[in-house]
Amino acid sequence: MKKWTIRSQDPMQVKSLSSSAGISEFAAKLLLNRSILTREQADEFFNNEEISNPFNMAGMDKAAELISSAIEEGEKITVYGDYDCDGVTATVILYGYLEAIGAEADWYIPSREEGYGLNADAIDRLAKNGTRLIITVDNGISAVEEAKRIYDQGMRLIITDHHQIPEKLPMADAIINPHLSNDLSPCKELAGCGVALKLVMALEEDIDSVAENWLDLAAIGTIGDIVPLAGENRVIVKKGLENLSVTENGGLKALLMQCGIGEETEISSTTAAFALCPRINAAGRFSHAKEAAELFLCDNPKMYRKMAENLSELNMRRQDEEKKILSEIDEIMRNNPMMLKQRVLVISGKGWSHGVIGIVASKILNRYGKPVLIITDEGELSRGSGRSVDGFSLFKMLTEISEYTVKFGGHTKAAGFTLETSKIAEFTRSVYSYAKKYYTHMPLDGLTAEMTVTGAELTIDNIKSLDYFSPFGEGNPLPLFHIQNALIKSTRSLKDGKYIAINAVIDGFEYKVLNFHSTYADFPFAAGEKVDMLVNADINEYNGRQSVTLKLTDIRRSGFSQERYFAAQSAYERLCLGEDVTEVPPQRIVPDRDTQMKIYDIIKQNGRLSACSDSAQGIGFNYCLFRVTLDIFESAGLIRIDEPGDRIERLKVNGKADLENCEVLVGLKRKFGIK
Repeated sequence: MKKWTIRSQDPMQVKSLSSSAGISEFAAKLLLNRSILTREQADEFFNNEEISNPFNMAGMDKAAELISSAIEEGEKITVYGDYDCDGVTATVILYGYLEAIGAEADWYIPSREEGYGLNADAIDRLAKNGTRLIITVDNGISAVEEAKRIYDQGMRLIITDHHQIPEKLPMADAIINPHLSNDLSPCKELAGCGVALKLVMALEEDIDSVAENWLDLAAIGTIGDIVPLAGENRVIVKKGLENLSVTENGGLKALLMQCGIGEETEISSTTAAFALCPRINAAGRFSHAKEAAELFLCDNPKMYRKMAENLSELNMRRQDEEKKILSEIDEIMRNNPMMLKQRVLVISGKGWSHGVIGIVASKILNRYGKPVLIITDEGELSRGSGRSVDGFSLFKMLTEISEYTVKFGGHTKAAGFTLETSKIAEFTRSVYSYAKKYYTHMPLDGLTAEMTVTGAELTIDNIKSLDYFSPFGEGNPLPLFHIQNALIKSTRSLKDGKYIAINAVIDGFEYKVLNFHSTYADFPFAAGEKVDMLVNADINEYNGRQSVTLKLTDIRRSGFSQERYFAAQSAYERLCLGEDVTEVPPQRIVPDRDTQMKIYDIIKQNGRLSACSDSAQGIGFNYCLFRVTLDIFESAGLIRIDEPGDRIERLKVNGKADLENCEVLVGLKRKFGIK
C-alpha cells in the first residue's frame, strides 16, 4: 500500500495562467505543478531549444585552451569514464569528438571490480602507455589522492564531473562542474554526459555540428542518470530524442533494432529509459562497460549487429540474475517473517551480483514501501546497496553507524557501502536501532497525482495536450491522475490472464482501463464495485477512431481511509517488535470471537493476503486487528501466511481449533489486561 498525495491548484492561478498563456485550464494545472507560474515561464518550458554558452561554466576556458594546446603538440589524451550509462555516453562523446578532429586520443573505463572513478593501477597503466593528459568524465571530483598520483607520474589532469563538491578539491589544471561556487551556467543538474557535451561545444565552433553528432547519446545518458528534465537537460533530451530516430551512429542504430525500434520511429524518454539504458548498463554489470562504448565507436558495419546482440544477451543475464535474487529474498523472508516488520529491510545473501543488488533494492522498496539495504557476501568483505523513501536519509544513517562499515557513499535515497562480512549481524542491528531511535513512525513510500479529474475532463484534446509536456522523466513525471468513485462495469482477461482490461464508468463516461500490475486471477475487485484509481492517460487509435485509454498505476476501494490504514499498520508492526502501542485501544488490537469468525470467512472466500486485507477493511476492521487475527489463526495451526507471495493458505485441522488458548491470543490478553 502506497500513500497517495493528490495535488491541488489555486483556481484563480489556474484561470490566470490559462488566460495569459492561451492554454486550457487542464494544461495550466500541470504547469503550476511544475512551478511554472507565468506566460514567460510557459514559453520557456514549451519552446526553449537553446543550450547556453559553454564558457559560462567555470574552468571551461582553461580546459579548452589546455586541450587545444595538447592536440597541437600531439600529446596523448586519455578520456577516463565510468561504467554506467552516463559515464559510457560521456566517454564516447568526448573521445569520439577528439578522434574525429585527429587528436592523439584514447579512452579508459574501469571495470566494476576496479570500482568507481580514478584508481592507482589504471593511472600507472595510462602513464606507461604514453598518456600526457587525462580528462575525466562523470567522475574525479573527489579523487584527491589519485590526482596527486597523476601529477607524480608527470601527467596533467582535467576533471569534468557533475557530482556534489567535496570539502577538498583534487589537484587539477581545470575543473568543470556545475556545482562549483563560481560556475555561472544556468543548469546545475547536468549529467556527466551533459558536461562532456558542453566541453565539446567549447572546443568546436560549429555548435550545430556537435548537436547533430552527439545529442542522441547525450539524451540517452541524461535519461539514464535520472537527473531532472528541466532547463538544458530538457533541451538535450528533447532534441536528442528527435536526433535518435535518424541517428547516423551505426552501433546505436543496431541497438535500436535490438530493442525492436524501427528506423525513423519516434522515440520517447520512456522507451530510452526501459529499452536502451538497461542494455548499456548491463555491459558494466555483467561484463565490461567498454563493450557498450565500443559499439557506439565501432565503424565496422559487419560488427554492429553482433555487438548489439551481445548487449541484449547481457541484459537478459541481468534480468535472470534479478529474478534469482528476488526469489532467494522471498525465501529468506518466508523463513524470517519478523524481518518484514522492521522499519528498514536489511537482507543479505551469498554471491549475489553486486552489479544488480541496487536494482533489486529498488524493486523490494517498490513492493514493501520501506527503505531497503541489500548486502552480498563476497568472502571476507561484503558489498551493499540501498534505496530509500523521501524523509529517510540513507547517507545520514550510514554516517551515524559508519563504525560498522569499511566505506560508504551516496545520497539521501540511494547509497552504496562495503563492510566486513563478519559484521553483517552487528550492522543490521545498528540499522534497526537507528531507525527506532529517530522514527517512531517511518516516512511512507508514495505516489503523487497531478490532480483529481472527472470523466468529462478526460477528453481527447486534453490528453493529446500531454505530448507538449514531453519528454517525461525526473522532475517532469508522466502525469498521473486521480479518479474517484469509478464504477467497475466489467473485467476481462488479457494475454491469458497475465493482464486485465477493465471497463469503468467515471461520472457517466465509460473508459477502458488497462491493468499491467496484476493478473486476472489476483484482481481483488469485481463488477459493480466502486473504486478510486491513479492512472496515466493515452490516446488509442483503432480503425481510424481515436479514444482515451487509461493505464492503471494503483487502485483502492472507494471510501478507503489511508490515514487510518497507515496508523494501524504502524501499530501492528510496533506491536510485533515489542514496542509501546498504548495509544491504540485494546479493542482495535485484540479480536473477539465474532471478529475472528468474520475474518475467517473472508479468508475462505479469497486466499490472497492483500485482497483479504482490503475486504476486512471494507467491512470495518482496521489493519492492525486484521493482522493480529491472522497471527492468532497461524499460531493455532489454521492457516499459513506467505507474505512475500501475498497468500494465505488454509490448513487442514483435525477437530476444532482452540483459539482461546493459543499462544498469541493468550499473550495479547495478558499484555492488555483482558480476561
